[in-house]
Amino acid sequence: MLNRRETRMVGLAALGAMLEFYDFVVYLFVATALGDAFFPPDVAPWTRQVQTFAIFAIGYLVRPIAGIVMAHFGDVIGRKKMFIFLIVLMAVPTFLIGVLPTYAQAGILAPVALLALRALQGCAVGGELPGAAVFASEHASPTRLGASSGTLHGVVHLGLVLGTGAAALSSVIAVKAGMPSLAWRLPFLAGGVFGLVAAWLRRHLEESPLYAEIRQSNQLSATTPLRAVLTEHAGACMFGLALMFVMAIFSTVFFQFVPAMLTTAYQIPRQDVLHANMLGTLGLAVSMPLWGRVGDLLGWARVLALGAAVNLLVAVWFFHTLPGVLAAHDTLAMPFCVVGVAVAIVIAQVPGLTASLFPTRVRQSGYAVPYNVGAALFAGLSPVTLSWLVRDFGTSAPLYPVLVAAVVTACLAWKVARMPLYLGIHAKRRASVSAQTAEPHGMPDYTKEI
Repeated sequence: MLNRRETRMVGLAALGAMLEFYDFVVYLFVATALGDAFFPPDVAPWTRQVQTFAIFAIGYLVRPIAGIVMAHFGDVIGRKKMFIFLIVLMAVPTFLIGVLPTYAQAGILAPVALLALRALQGCAVGGELPGAAVFASEHASPTRLGASSGTLHGVVHLGLVLGTGAAALSSVIAVKAGMPSLAWRLPFLAGGVFGLVAAWLRRHLEESPLYAEIRQSNQLSATTPLRAVLTEHAGACMFGLALMFVMAIFSTVFFQFVPAMLTTAYQIPRQDVLHANMLGTLGLAVSMPLWGRVGDLLGWARVLALGAAVNLLVAVWFFHTLPGVLAAHDTLAMPFCVVGVAVAIVIAQVPGLTASLFPTRVRQSGYAVPYNVGAALFAGLSPVTLSWLVRDFGTSAPLYPVLVAAVVTACLAWKVARMPLYLGIHAKRRASVSAQTAEPHGMPDYTKEI
């Protein structure tokens, strides 16, 4: 697996990314309490819910542009500096949300302040995961890039479990203390404090050796990194966007939409669904380092082909078995855990593979473009699209986009075997194609970028 140095670098990168993921999604777990605190009490409950989720959506709306801008500076001034800045940018607004005055105390200024802080959170998270993925990938040995990728993504996804647990614990504390506001204040306060601690720990990280090398030899991009990505690496962007589509569909269908569907269409108690979803997410996170290592052994093409076949079969089994499980009142945990392990085959490869698509001089911008555009298009629009499918085609309709995602994964497996890559053991293939794809602006050939 990873050696001591790689474990330290990936661990600190993943810890910060996990806390940012937690800070970003914990809003969702305390949304009802936030609605009660930040909007007039005489407003209908459904109106407060819409207003609360509208503020939540602001974080997603600012992500594409903000994430690409943050990545630009990661390519221009260095990975480490932006790495520290981004976690501070997330931690400070998160902490401030925890101490905001309520509508009863500040009137309309309360939701306006919440909106502004939520927008800052969106700016931070849009740049954090691309930065963490690139940083960890550039520190990883070529033979352990997959293990680094899977470990990073596994720890990051623990942020979902952490957010759910923090919301549940804060609710219990609020009831025992007789202070309802603690139900939403504590998760934000804790996230802000831990984020600042993680920022302090990141001071001890070393700059990416690949970035330090091109900076020292004055081989940074001669043009704007975003322009270079879109003009010189458009094919890599499209491949990355397709990879984000697959990740968004697998994650959104099984761990966001299906749980909501179970509580509405099947009237399953929310607590039972939440428990099953947490265990499934835990299975997803824990198995990702293993699948990342499998990627090192098999190669990107074979592991994506395996992921396509397994997820196709598991998805058909899941939706075929689900009605029987619900009718028999059996536990939902087992189906969700099986899905989590299956989805992890593909998702574990995403950070390392996406980082491998682009050269060092524009790698962070290259990662940020498909990641943030994909998050806005696919993760943002999937719930609405799935709701329409269920309305018109029934509760088995979420199976269809999963099958499409499995087919797209198979196509990516075929394509990646024919693409030049910049990181990992398969980057050696670049030497044979360097003459056709030589980098402009005095860049060294591909064999020197490993």
